[in-house]
Amino acid sequence: MRIFHLKYCLALCFCLSSAYGQSIIDSVEITVKPYVGLRGHTAIFDKQMELQENASRIGTELSIRKGKIGFVAGVEIQVNMFRGSSSFNADGNLSGGFLNIQASQTQQVFGNRLGYLGIDLDKYGTLTIGKQWSVYRDISSYTDRFNVFGSRASATFVGGTDGGENGTGRADQSIIYRNQIGPLHFGGQIQARAGNNNRFIDGFGLSTQLEIMQDFFFGTAYNRAFLSKNTITGGKILGLSGHPTYITLGTKYMGKKIDFSMIYAFQKSGDFAQGFYIDPQSGEVKPTVVFDAKGIEIFGKYKFDKIAILAGYNHYAPIIGHISNVFGQLPVHKNFKRNDFIVGIAYQPLKFVQFYSEQRISTGKNAVGEQEKSVFTLGMKIDVSKKFNKVVLL
Repeated sequence: MRIFHLKYCLALCFCLSSAYGQSIIDSVEITVKPYVGLRGHTAIFDKQMELQENASRIGTELSIRKGKIGFVAGVEIQVNMFRGSSSFNADGNLSGGFLNIQASQTQQVFGNRLGYLGIDLDKYGTLTIGKQWSVYRDISSYTDRFNVFGSRASATFVGGTDGGENGTGRADQSIIYRNQIGPLHFGGQIQARAGNNNRFIDGFGLSTQLEIMQDFFFGTAYNRAFLSKNTITGGKILGLSGHPTYITLGTKYMGKKIDFSMIYAFQKSGDFAQGFYIDPQSGEVKPTVVFDAKGIEIFGKYKFDKIAILAGYNHYAPIIGHISNVFGQLPVHKNFKRNDFIVGIAYQPLKFVQFYSEQRISTGKNAVGEQEKSVFTLGMKIDVSKKFNKVVLL
């Protein structure tokens, strides 16, 4: 009898272990992370007050994992809750053509920010395709930490766009590989937009980051976009002298009390603005003018329990000496530059809610010589996210 019971117990244990093993092997883990970020403020500039949108967004991230292989997807949509005609957050720009000045227009309720698919190969890295954050921004985002201002000297959101076409911001039609080996983080990117430039790809980028110690990074990135030969040599785009090229390097530290980051950026034929000159026959002309530039951004933050104080500086100096005069006139102002001092404070009474105020003091001039706006903002952010996990037997 005892032998019979022992055999029965062993058989039962074997069946249970087999069933358990099968459930682990023949199952997938599904993770869904929806999130909402709603942000708006009042802005005071030019002796006026305006209610403005501040890059609100709704999105979701999806992961389906079986063993060490995962399949990922993400979608993010910009939500414009207010109808203000101005926006001072560079991250709120949407896609636009590199060589076409974007006309001011009433914002649509929804706009596409991100959309990608990919595969996660665990220690072998991730490969994603679609509209996604570029490897160039892996570094340029070090200083993009303000609630409203900043990111105006990193050559990320060029020409009032989201940097999608040139691959510096939310890169359009991109294929990106990222991985980490110990303290070294690296990424590679190509764009496949089927552009009319007689090249197999339309641009590429590289980034590397080294975590020198916990929460202390140093990184550099390179990005190059390809234009057609006719576009470069045709003479229709003032100042364009070659393929848009971008280089940035920076460092960041994120501590319990202090955050500090700084980047330097250089771009050649990589940004553009709307110029101005007088044609003796046709009168006023407002051409697209492409220029080179050097930039520096600095960000600092000191954190209390529920309050944080922020300060920073953006300086972006266009190089315009090579731009030809038109009818004896330089199509951009000789003092064209961005020079912003930024201070702010943030108060977080609850986990998902934050009130903020930021002041930008600008002493630069735009492409036609107008004084850039100094702006004071007072606003509110609500950021909510939730992760859902489920194991599904196959």
